Amino acid sequence: MHKQLTTDLLRPTSDLVRFGERAATLLLVVIIGLLALVNLPYAPRTWFDEGSHLHVPETLIRYGVYADISSEGFRYFGPTIGVGPTVMLPVALVFRLVGVDLLAARLVIVAYLFATLWLFYLLARHLHGRYLALLTVLLLIASRTRGFEGMIEYGRQVLGEVPGLAWLGMGLLFYVKSILQPAHRRRSAILAGIGFGMALITKNQFALIVAPSLLILVLLDWRFMRVGDWWLRLAPPLIAGSMFAGWLLIMLAFLGPADFSANLAKTRQAAGGAIFVFDGEASLRAIRYLVQVYGGLLIPALLYSLWRCRQRNAMAFAELTLTVPAILWIGWYLVSLGWPRYAFPAVALGAPAVARMIGDLLAWLWQRRQPVLAGAVGAGLALITGFSLSLTVGVVLRPDDSAQRMAAFLNQAIPTDAIIETWEPELAIFTDHTYHYVPTELLDGAVRHAWLGGSPVAYDGLDANPPYVLTGPFSAYTGIYDHERLQRDYAPVYSAGPYTIWQRHTP
Repeated sequence: MHKQLTTDLLRPTSDLVRFGERAATLLLVVIIGLLALVNLPYAPRTWFDEGSHLHVPETLIRYGVYADISSEGFRYFGPTIGVGPTVMLPVALVFRLVGVDLLAARLVIVAYLFATLWLFYLLARHLHGRYLALLTVLLLIASRTRGFEGMIEYGRQVLGEVPGLAWLGMGLLFYVKSILQPAHRRRSAILAGIGFGMALITKNQFALIVAPSLLILVLLDWRFMRVGDWWLRLAPPLIAGSMFAGWLLIMLAFLGPADFSANLAKTRQAAGGAIFVFDGEASLRAIRYLVQVYGGLLIPALLYSLWRCRQRNAMAFAELTLTVPAILWIGWYLVSLGWPRYAFPAVALGAPAVARMIGDLLAWLWQRRQPVLAGAVGAGLALITGFSLSLTVGVVLRPDDSAQRMAAFLNQAIPTDAIIETWEPELAIFTDHTYHYVPTELLDGAVRHAWLGGSPVAYDGLDANPPYVLTGPFSAYTGIYDHERLQRDYAPVYSAGPYTIWQRHTP
């Protein structure tokens, strides 16, 4: 009844209103296109994580090996398991077609961005109607906060979050369809399982939340909701789990038992160091981020969604399919290292709930003839989304080509066979030089030192007396190189933005 009231109040009453809504939809599409594509190779500046991910498709194209690479050989830990083949293989394909190029790789992720927004629009439309679905998309592109990236920024970089959300959105869409459209339940349940499985393969951290969420939904439907059947309850988790297990078996066959076991050990180490931390200061930082998202409406909207879903009907259960994983994600985020990227899937999953809460509030105010208060709510929404979009526009319109300028200098002045010691993997996308990177197993400790304090990581990379050292934003962030020793034994040759290339003094 309340959903119908909200829909009735938002339904256009004239051709002029219909035209305005179509124009607003077209404007939203144009805004998304511009925010996604303007200055794409230079904003945001490419960085450590993106460069690390790009090593895998580049190595696959050049050497036929699915791995990271350093001067000493191939590395199978890190980006090879952090982000899956659903990202690496499409990027490798475009590299094969047009050459190794950052713009081409980012266009793959932009395609995932468009797919994510479309899938979440369809998902929200099934749950809340077309107009709140449009509001959901607006909230998604306005998910940036002061100092922390949002949907547009993540969708402009070769990272796993947006591709993972695209596949998760597919899984959730067909899961909802299997709940609301029993006549097509089997087909939808199978497609839901495939979507969930692809999400798990795309971003392995999703397994921490998607798997228990599906289990909770099975138990809720079996013991409380009783709106589905065993096809709905079992097909999605079994298919998703089988796909994820299949990918692990492929990795086992590819790496061999010894390297696979070493990868698992390093993954468990990373889990203890970043995924499960239980640090009070990290939790406080996490809370500060959450209260900024959507103007502080995310948590209230999820709680409101839970309250709405207390009834035993198909629509309530369908809405729970987003609310349950969003709440679990936030719970995990609060005990993790507190990186906002860990929480971003919950932010995306919560957007339909925020849109619904706002729509219901406006409907309630109009029903009680409170146009001034309804106008105030609308103005507040415009302020929240406008401020967030202005931050994203600021990123898009401030291109930074310092990585490209440093690469141009390296290509011109540094021999390609000279070893360059660095922890800036993004430069490899622009040059064919021989780089030696800090060992991957030191990443967790170095980031923990930079994020939480404590003892710095000991690294002896300068003991090998490399002829060149390339420093940049990530090595400065982690403090991995002894700056005094660097200044004593090396001379700066060229700088571009945060990057500096150093040459060892001649004996």
